[in-house]
Amino acid sequence: MLVSIVAAAVLGIPAKRPPNIVFILIDDMGWKDIGANGSKFYRTPNIDALAKESARLTNGYASCAVCSPTRAAIMTGKNPQRLHITDWIEGEGAPKDAVHKIPKWQMSLPMSETTLPQVLREKGYVTAAIGKWHLGGDDADKMGPKAHGFDINIAGGHMGHPASYFWPYGKEGNDHRVPGLAESGGAEGEYLTDRLTDEAIKFIDAEKAKPFFLYLAHYAVHAPIMGKQVDIDAFQDAMPDGGQKSPIYAAMVKSVDDGVGRINTEIKRLGLENDTIVIFTSDNGGATHFANSTSNAPLRAQKGFPYEGGIRVPLIVKIPGITKPGSVSDQPIVSTDFFPTLAHLAGARVPQGLDGIDIKSAFANRKIKRAPMVWHYPHYWAGGVISPYSVYREGKWKLVRWWDYNSQELYNLEKDPYERTDLAVQEPNRVRYLAKRLDQDLQKEGAQLPITFSPPRPFKDPATNPAHAARFR
Repeated sequence: MLVSIVAAAVLGIPAKRPPNIVFILIDDMGWKDIGANGSKFYRTPNIDALAKESARLTNGYASCAVCSPTRAAIMTGKNPQRLHITDWIEGEGAPKDAVHKIPKWQMSLPMSETTLPQVLREKGYVTAAIGKWHLGGDDADKMGPKAHGFDINIAGGHMGHPASYFWPYGKEGNDHRVPGLAESGGAEGEYLTDRLTDEAIKFIDAEKAKPFFLYLAHYAVHAPIMGKQVDIDAFQDAMPDGGQKSPIYAAMVKSVDDGVGRINTEIKRLGLENDTIVIFTSDNGGATHFANSTSNAPLRAQKGFPYEGGIRVPLIVKIPGITKPGSVSDQPIVSTDFFPTLAHLAGARVPQGLDGIDIKSAFANRKIKRAPMVWHYPHYWAGGVISPYSVYREGKWKLVRWWDYNSQELYNLEKDPYERTDLAVQEPNRVRYLAKRLDQDLQKEGAQLPITFSPPRPFKDPATNPAHAARFR
């Protein structure tokens, strides 16, 4: 790289600048919440058009089934269990009948961690975080995006969801009021997703002459479930697609889609299409528990759960000159992979000790070599419906361990992608092998395990695990 830059300077040839990066992260968007992945209810023509210009990854995974850990994984390229950020911040306490104590975990992204925007800024990028942060603190207490490598932060703070999607985005003093937006303009009826898209386009226009990194992290489609009335009305008579039937949620998805279209159009208008990487994904699986707002079927369960509906997410990647337009790949890709891949493409330094891998070869029809993937959630949620679990995926095999029930489940994702048949009884040797590997990986990463009470509380009967009732919504 250095040799080519020096040679270019000697010859008077301008060195090609690093590619722009637009990273669009949606909150709580399920794998099937876009038309490209099979939804017949939601209308996402712009996201679908982006998919046709890009590579669509059908086995895209979030690093956790809830938001903050995945966001930390994107920023650092490290697994949540290695960072000790294993739940949404601030999390939820254990129920009275919990079998384990919750370990003390990180409530913010440590200042000692090297982040993707930091290494890109070292390379000359101007960096902007627009939208949700939710990694502890904000700019006021020097724990927000600007403390972790972003030159610009618009609307990012400690909270995980907005008080309202309509201006002024919550009453003054409300802990969930979106920071900074009401004070910097806006008017009655302004919608948050539209406003964040406006801010993103302003940033692109202002910084088009430099390499830029735009991290657009929408609050949508997280609760509160609120959409623009004109869009809600457009879905009132639409034919439901199984559990996908809420006109309000559909309106939220439409606003996200409209924004994707506007950004893609602006990139092309400015002549930046061949110099701009675009990534579109979600921080975890769809959240079906908010008034039955959506459905992840045929994937099993939803946000928070260890099953595919909780961790598999839409993923579209456009890398000019590398991804083939309209291509589809079933290779497993996870949130930690973005840091090393984007840093390599930008010619930036890649720190040692990352868990993610460079996935460029996946777009050249070459199988990428990766270590087994591990998910770890030593917490309780929804009053104990979700209890501590760990997941180990090696190839087609997926092991799910429930710590409170001292039980393990085994699925063959190649033959049974919807996890309908637990093979643990039929494959005891494989279960033992994968369980041993899981323990080794958790120990190697310094993962915090659920803490045993003194004296130990008895394990619960696996047949009573309420998580099994959340199957195919």
